[in-house]
This record gives sequence, C-alpha cells and structure tokens, in this order.
Amino acid sequence: MPKSSLYLLLSGLFVLAVLASLSSGGRSDVGLNELFGVFNGSNSALANTVMIDIRLPRTVCAALIGICLGLSGLILQAVTRNPLASPSILGINQGAALGLVATLVFPQAAAIGVGFLSVTGAIVAGGLTFIIAGGLQGKLNSLRLILGGITVGAFAYAFARFALTLDDDVASAVLQWSAGNVGDVRWPDAQLLIGWSVLGMVITLLLSHRFNLLALGDSSAQGLGADPRVTLLIGTLLAAVLAGVCVSIAGPIAFVGIVIPHVCRYLFGLDYRVLVGAVSLTGATLMVIGDALSKWMGGPSEMPIGVVVALIGAPYFLYQTFMEKDLG
Repeated sequence: MPKSSLYLLLSGLFVLAVLASLSSGGRSDVGLNELFGVFNGSNSALANTVMIDIRLPRTVCAALIGICLGLSGLILQAVTRNPLASPSILGINQGAALGLVATLVFPQAAAIGVGFLSVTGAIVAGGLTFIIAGGLQGKLNSLRLILGGITVGAFAYAFARFALTLDDDVASAVLQWSAGNVGDVRWPDAQLLIGWSVLGMVITLLLSHRFNLLALGDSSAQGLGADPRVTLLIGTLLAAVLAGVCVSIAGPIAFVGIVIPHVCRYLFGLDYRVLVGAVSLTGATLMVIGDALSKWMGGPSEMPIGVVVALIGAPYFLYQTFMEKDLG
C-alpha cells in the first residue's frame, strides 16, 4: 500500500479515536451530540465544561504522550540498534518515576519542580544503563543493554515502592499514579506536552539522517561525518527528556515506545525521515484509542490507560522477543 494511503488511513483512524474519546467519560448524559454542540452553541454550561475543560485536554494529552513516547522509543532503538530498546525496558520510565516519587516523600523537593525531577531521574537512569552496557567504551553490547535496563529499572522501582510503606496518603498517591492515568490532566499539562512534542519531532527529524547513517554501522557513520558518539548522546538525552515529561504528567506507561516503532517500520520502511511522522501519528492514535477503551472497560470506574496500553503492548513485546534471533 502506498505511504500516502497509509497516512490517510491512520489519520482517519485517529479522527475516529478522538471522537470516541471525546464522546465518553464521566457523565453519561454528555455524548457525541454535546461534542458538536460546543461549536453551534446549543450546549448547557455543564456540557461545555465537561467537553472543554475535562475531556478535551485529556484527549489532547493522551495523543501528545503517544507522540513523545513513540519518538522516545524510535530514538533509543536507532542509537542502540537494538529492536527491544524503549524507555520502559531501559529503566528510563522507572528512573523518572523515582524522581517524581521523591517529591511525594520529600515535600521540600517539590519546590524544585516535579517535571524537572522526573526528567533528571530519567536521564540518570538512562545514563547508568548505557554505562553498564559499555557506552563509555564507545561500543554498546545489546544483551548487557537490556540486562542493565532491567537492573536499573528494578532498582529505581524498588525505591519508588518503598514509599508505600512510609505514609498512607503517599501510598495512595503512588499507587494511583503508578498505574498510568490521564484522568486528572488539564490544559496546563497539555500546554507543556505540546511544547515538548513539537520540539521532540523537530529535533528527531533533524537527527533522522544521522540515524540512517548509524544503521550502516559505527565505522560507516563516522566515515560519512556523523560521529556515532554525538548521535548517541543527543538521542539518549532527548529520549530521556520526552519520557520523563510524560511520566511526570501521566505516570509510567509501558510498551508504547517499543510497539509503535516496530509497527511503523513494518508499514513504512526503514527510512527514519519517514518514520518520525509515522511514529508520531501512530503513537497518538494508539494512546487515544487506549484512552477511549479505558473509559469503557472499567465498569463503574475507569481502567487506567496504562493498563489498557499494556494489554495491547505486552503480547507484542513477547512476540518480538521470541522472533528476535540475535539479541547479542
């Protein structure tokens, strides 16, 4: 199928997912008719509040988180040349989570900024993973990269879980947040994500040629003027920041970063200049679908979007693990 047709198909699916997300959630008496009533002025003040102040920022945030996490996974798989690399597998999500939990356990740390601590935790965790994998020697070992990510992630998550034993209120906040949820996001969160997602797409697009050269091997990339160490440093920092911002707003949402790049490579090919847009659109679509399903699958209360996305991504991760012939 031509790439233009694929983009058109994905765009149509995205629009349908947005309509499904905006037409449900919270009040059952506010549905699709009230969505269109926002534009023609036929809604009550309550319906407009539900649509504009609650559902719309939630849907926008879900889409933007899909963009950021998809790009983060694409970047990590490009710089490591490892098909299993993603923010959740390399411990980056867990490091960001630890940074955020620190603001709950130590209220004084909140003055520094939740987002800043989450991003810092993501960068530190990613750096430790790459050091374990041999990044300081300039040559990453794929198996050690995955094992290092699991180790760093488990270490960070253990400290985050330790917060559950300190205080009941802290434990409740940590448990609710750790499931991955966009139910409480509002327009300030959306504005922050808009800035980072646009910046992420622009920088990733600028790096896409380097990613294509890096796929040829370190020696080839170096010979063609793209120092692989510079690409690794910039790419890892960008991936960690994008993941850290998402974790600070919605909690750790796994599998988006590993599933979306693989699906897009299968559909659109291996050119990273094309994959940047494809991953952004597909990631946004998956997360908005997850948001709509989270409202329908939970019965009386909503199911966290992180659980819904994991139900989609975990089987694919197992499939990719068993299909990958050489992880070393």
